[in-house]
Amino acid sequence: MKRDGYRVAARKVRNRLLGINPASMALRSDTISYYESILGEEQGFGLKLTPENLPWNSMTWVIPDFEAQSGGHINIFRMIGLLQKRGFANQHIVIAEPHRWLSAADAQAAIARSFGGVNVTVSLGVRSIEPSHFLMATGWQTAYWVAKYKDAVHRIYFVQDFEPFFNPLGSEYYFAENTYRLGLTGVTAGPWLAQKLADEYGMETFSYSFACDTDHYVPRPKLATDKKRISFYARPVTQRRCFELGLLALKKVCAVVPEAEVIFYGWDVSNFDIDFPHQNRGTVSVEDLPELISQSDVGLILSATNLSLMPLEVAACARPVVMNDGPHSNWLLSRDHAIYCDMTVDGIAAALINVLVNPEQVKERVDAALRFSRSVSWEAEADKVAGFLRSKI
Repeated sequence: MKRDGYRVAARKVRNRLLGINPASMALRSDTISYYESILGEEQGFGLKLTPENLPWNSMTWVIPDFEAQSGGHINIFRMIGLLQKRGFANQHIVIAEPHRWLSAADAQAAIARSFGGVNVTVSLGVRSIEPSHFLMATGWQTAYWVAKYKDAVHRIYFVQDFEPFFNPLGSEYYFAENTYRLGLTGVTAGPWLAQKLADEYGMETFSYSFACDTDHYVPRPKLATDKKRISFYARPVTQRRCFELGLLALKKVCAVVPEAEVIFYGWDVSNFDIDFPHQNRGTVSVEDLPELISQSDVGLILSATNLSLMPLEVAACARPVVMNDGPHSNWLLSRDHAIYCDMTVDGIAAALINVLVNPEQVKERVDAALRFSRSVSWEAEADKVAGFLRSKI
């Protein structure tokens, strides 16, 4: 209620009590109108836009409706704030339908509470897009509207992951994939995405890298215990985080290492039958993450698509990082920094067991990863993005 207001909180409580699963809304009676609305329509007049009649630093972001804990939205608003400090002062947010806000003022107040430090104006609905120098698509559902809007000098696609992979092969896979063929310029989270979109779809792309707040993510003392703890970024609701593979691997680890205990965080796993020692920490606030990570002996982070920020944050807390191998996940931390494994139950388990049984063997990697985490910064990455955008002016 404090974050989003009474109306939003009441809706969430109602959905929980009625057992409503938002994912089930994919089977909808209004399929035609829903997807037609996503495919968008032409807007604008094809105005002749110049720095004299439109500020060069005006930027409009079209975003899906947001939750305060959404990692994708956190990254968007972080970049908005950083770009503001680099001269792109005129920042506007358009919240695409479907959204839950009664007024733009309510949404703007929620953004200020949830993502603080950004000075943005807000409007509701894709038909509220107005002329700007840079028009930014974000989630794939926003890209068609951005591509069809005439009164923008540059149309940019802020791509954080290969979103077709979020769906099984089917209509939504292709709806998402086809957004990469719309002629937008991609600003991507990491080089894997940039290369993939350029090679497979012919997009012009520019990539920035990841960083973390090293004033916040710092090593903290591990409390005395006989337990050997594994922190597992567990999100059963997010299929690309491979919760089931991790769960079976962790059972094997606990069978081989009797003093092992798993710390689940990222989602409430109380509805799962887990017959090995564990803590269910659920959704953990950013403020509490460094302490949680520091109480573990190793962090397990799995991803079937682009990696999350978690590997670098675990590294910044001076804990070993075990990750699945692949070009989508190994572009940030080198093999001198992280322990990579096959995406199999046995491969994951073997890597974790080796770290728990032989911690001295990975100390050099932990130290190197900690140094690397301190060598990167969001400020430097924002400088790169701002430089790329200025090159378009």
